[in-house]
Amino acid sequence: MIIQRLIGSALVLRIANLLGTGVMACNNATKCGNINYLSQENAAALDQDLFTEYKFSVDQLMELAGLSVATAVAKVYPSSTYKSALVVCGPGNNGGDGLVAARHMTLFGYKVAIYYPKRTPKPLYENLLLQCEKFGVTVLQSLPPTDEVKNEYKVLVDALFGFSFKPPVRETLKPALDVLIDSGLPVCSVDIPSGWDVEKGPQSENSLQPNLLISLSAPKLCAKPEILSKLNCKHYLGGRFLPPGIIEKYNLTLPPYPGQDQVVEI
Repeated sequence: MIIQRLIGSALVLRIANLLGTGVMACNNATKCGNINYLSQENAAALDQDLFTEYKFSVDQLMELAGLSVATAVAKVYPSSTYKSALVVCGPGNNGGDGLVAARHMTLFGYKVAIYYPKRTPKPLYENLLLQCEKFGVTVLQSLPPTDEVKNEYKVLVDALFGFSFKPPVRETLKPALDVLIDSGLPVCSVDIPSGWDVEKGPQSENSLQPNLLISLSAPKLCAKPEILSKLNCKHYLGGRFLPPGIIEKYNLTLPPYPGQDQVVEI
């Protein structure tokens, strides 16, 4: 019975994608409308369902998320032009996504460094960090001054805070956020721009203003067009791994992914 429902849901979504009913149809170069946006509570519940009902592991989802991030960054800021990247990682799952993205970015031709000021003492994160080192990622022991960051790197990846963030910013992480805000370099935020309210967006004129947001699984309320358009921020979604049952349960209307791409611009 469950299998029948899942197959039926997938078929309905496929037909909707083809006919443009309920899902705004897109082509490879389009921006899509008519998208659903998740509240902070539903984003957390969706993640929990992936772990419990669908038996995804944390590292499995991090690998999918990190690859999506690296792919979106490469589409907007290709390594042929933006040769060096600094990935700023926080202590949670968002930081783990950043570690995975850093590894994939080296394979995409970037010279990558990571700044990881508050490391998570768990085997998963320790393994991801070791993998970065084995792939030639430079692990910074201290954060360079903003001027040095501007001279050394061409693009920044913000993987400090995810959708579980609640203010205030810890003192140990504030310098990292300040560099993201003050560098003047293109900033690519993972799922949630660090320091933002997950539902309301930036809280002041001094908030981080990313140039690219890569939403994961499904976009959150802070990623609505009326918020991002004020910043001229590009928006990509990496969530092709979502099971049909999750899409149905949370009544998600998401854009179809072109070809075999793992990300889509919205």
